[in-house]
Amino acid sequence: MIKKSSSNKKPLVGFFPLFYNLAESGRAVLIANRYKELGGKAIFFSHGGKYEYLAKEIGCKVVRAKPIYTEQFIEHLWKCSRMEELRPPFSKKALLEHVEAEIAAYKEVGVKMVVSCNNFPCSISARAAQIPLVSVTPRAMGKFTKYPDDAEFFFTRFIPHSWKLKILNWYVLRARSWARPFEKAAKKYPHIPSPKLTSDINKGDYNFFTDFIELLHLEKSDISTNDYFIGPIFLDELFAKSFSEKSSIKETNDIKRHLQKPGKSIMISLGSSGTKELFLKILETLNETDYKVIAVYTSILKEDELPKLNDNILLKKFVPSLKTINQSVDLAILHGGQGTVYTAVYSGKPVIGFPMQFEQHLNLEMLAKHGMAIILSRKYFKKEKLLQGINEIFNNQNKYLKNARDLAGKLPKPEGDKNAVKLLIEILKQERLN
Repeated sequence: MIKKSSSNKKPLVGFFPLFYNLAESGRAVLIANRYKELGGKAIFFSHGGKYEYLAKEIGCKVVRAKPIYTEQFIEHLWKCSRMEELRPPFSKKALLEHVEAEIAAYKEVGVKMVVSCNNFPCSISARAAQIPLVSVTPRAMGKFTKYPDDAEFFFTRFIPHSWKLKILNWYVLRARSWARPFEKAAKKYPHIPSPKLTSDINKGDYNFFTDFIELLHLEKSDISTNDYFIGPIFLDELFAKSFSEKSSIKETNDIKRHLQKPGKSIMISLGSSGTKELFLKILETLNETDYKVIAVYTSILKEDELPKLNDNILLKKFVPSLKTINQSVDLAILHGGQGTVYTAVYSGKPVIGFPMQFEQHLNLEMLAKHGMAIILSRKYFKKEKLLQGINEIFNNQNKYLKNARDLAGKLPKPEGDKNAVKLLIEILKQERLN
């Protein structure tokens, strides 16, 4: 347990998210902002990415550490996460370059803690610099009950589903491929623990999981002493800051007018990890229907890539509040990212999910187990399957709505950013006492 201290001094904390990932950047920025509101000092570290501006908007300095990621390398990292690339995302040489530059950055600014939002090299650099490391990350359910299409290859299609599932669940708990370069790089710093499993490379000295344990069905043995379930962190506050008061009112009114048209309504959001190809396929399918659609494309599409669509589809880069839209529509089509999944849960609305990676598949499996979601394949996308899924939900709307609302009623109030800051302050106090 964390001991309380009477000291109110709040030292400099360094936040290290993936600034090419909207969800990870947003979580870090919101926690940092809450910390600043309580009198703390925050600074950000970055290997580059289009969402660095979010940290600057809350008045934080961004210190860049080499290597600075190119668009090609960022796409490589996305492909690794989607299992389109089976090699580990980092080599030993690349990791050592990351670690040495990160250590130098920490020492230059004098941070007393590093908060990582899935910047994996922190698992070595913070410990090598002897700085407490907090990892803020989703804690996906650990067991698959449906074999993911992203793990399907030519030879696996001939293996019975139950066998594949057993093999996959056995492998996930023991996977080492991503950890091997980390294990080799960590040997340069003999005083730190060497990661043995892929799951180890994202562990901190303290782990803040942006989930609620009520949703995960975990055993007590799965929860270690320094694991904390802080709950989801919603990004609506950040989206709202992107709009002036006048433009926010205009965007909100545009969406309201669109949704006032007769017929069923659907929202599409694939976050920043969705692919352009999948987003366009979904749009093309819904363009042939009469459903009212709000499609939020974030960074997935560039302005010159926006397709010509019928009047039933309203395209928006960002919206003032995803939560408000989710509450207003009949169905959400999502990628299974944690933020969009919890937004759908708290809105009490059913979901069709196209997972882009294993964690997102597990997020959607949780919703499917509660009878409020259908999981479809982005790898083997068929518009007929999407239309069948939509018909299944709309033809059984009362059942799916009841299941969604029942689940929403079981979960605590979502205040992940506030819960994280309370814990950060207590941990900092404890570290000073030790």
